[in-house]
Formats: sequence, structure tokens, C-alpha cells
Amino acid sequence: MPEGDTIYRIAVRLAPRLIGKQLLRVTTQGLVRDLVGKTVTAVQPTGKHLVIELEGGTYLRMHLGMNGRVRHYSRPEGEALLAKMSPGRASLALHTDDAVHLWINAPTVEISHRRAPMHRHAIASLGPDVLADDFDSRQAASRAALHPTRMIAEVVLDQRIACGIGNIYKSESLFACSVDPRTPVGALDLAKLEEIYTAAREIMRTNLGPVPRKPFAVYSRTGKPCPRCRAPIDCYMLGATPRWTWSCPRCQVPGTVAGTGC
Repeated sequence: MPEGDTIYRIAVRLAPRLIGKQLLRVTTQGLVRDLVGKTVTAVQPTGKHLVIELEGGTYLRMHLGMNGRVRHYSRPEGEALLAKMSPGRASLALHTDDAVHLWINAPTVEISHRRAPMHRHAIASLGPDVLADDFDSRQAASRAALHPTRMIAEVVLDQRIACGIGNIYKSESLFACSVDPRTPVGALDLAKLEEIYTAAREIMRTNLGPVPRKPFAVYSRTGKPCPRCRAPIDCYMLGATPRWTWSCPRCQVPGTVAGTGC
């Protein structure tokens, strides 16, 4: 599932192509939506969500889930491709004068009008974006501390506390801070919680630019040597909604374990 850094990069690429453009046609799963003539005013990443603002207060919100992706085509190429594609795959298509921007297999596409009863509810329910310029790690730590009995691995993934961190940066940030993923939040002081959110932000920010991604320390490295101590990396399922988790059994010494995982 794309995490905050991936959505940020998509927004950076998309913004100059869309902002100021009029939408000539908008479809969701092949159905034409009543947005013709609307001008795009902003393209904003918010955690794992991408929000496209339109004049008049309407916005589009997309979440790529596990298998969604975004592609950009010239207008003739994009329209030819859509004519061959099954409508169910074309989650969203935005047509401008010179391009077609296509979301494929995205499970969430919301069109929300300014006066809709739940307008902006999904975004408002999220915590601060870990990649936002004004993100405050200490504030996120204080919000996390309100969940003392939950495992830190679950809390770091909780988008209501801070949004944008997914399974990759959960594992990487906890390794960077030498914290076992199964540790209960209540066993960590505020300074350590702040350190975890700061580490997640810093690691994610290193992957925003054109320079190739640094190799992961533990994520998806089952059985490979830890970059610090050379112990084999562990992999296990963890959490109420089980997620694969990676950690070093020597560098991230288990303390009081909040559950056995799955």
C-alpha cells in the first residue's frame, strides 16, 4: 500500500499538470460526473490520501489501497486506452485539454461537494500529516500516549494519531529507535514516542526526492543480517488487524510484550 512519501511524490508530479486546468470530462468507473468546466485549484497530499480541490469547494479524494496506481497520458493516448479498458478498472479519469490522468484499481474515489453533509469528514478524522511542514512530533507523541495498552506497532499505524506512516516506515522507524514493535505504548516515555515519530518523518523525507531510495534496514529483509549487529531479521504477524512486521531480535530487545501477535 502506498505510504505518505509515495502520495507526496504523486502530488508533486501532478500539481503542475493540473492546477489551473479546466476539467473537460471526469469519469468514475466509466460513469460521467458533473464536473465539466471546473478548474483545479490545488493538489494536496494528506497522509495516504490525495486531495484535488476544485473551484467552488468541491474536492476529489483518492486512496490507492493495496493495488491502485496513477498514470498520465496524452489526451489521444489516454482516451484510446480508456476505450479498451473495462470501466471497473478505471477508478477515476480526469480529462484536460492536453492529458488524461488515470487512477487504476483505486478502491476509494470520493467526490465531495461543499454543501454535502459529510464534506471533508474523512480528511478531518485524520491526525496530522507526518510529512507536513508544520508536523509536530511531540504533539503526535502526546496523542499516542493516550493509548497505553496498545502495542506501539499498532499505534504508529493509526492514521487518527498521525497520518502517512504505513507498514514500511512502522518497521523502519521502530528499528531506528531500537524499540520492539510489541512494546506497549505505556512502557515508553514521551521522549521515546517523540523520537519514533521524528524518525519516521526523517526516513520518509529522505525518499521524497529523485535520489534512489536508501536500502531498508529491516523491512522485507526476513533472515538477512541486521545492518547493526548482523543478527538475522525476524518477520512475524502482529496486531488486531494482522500486519507483517520486521525487527531485529538483538537490537530491538523485547520488553513487556502487549500480546503475542498472530
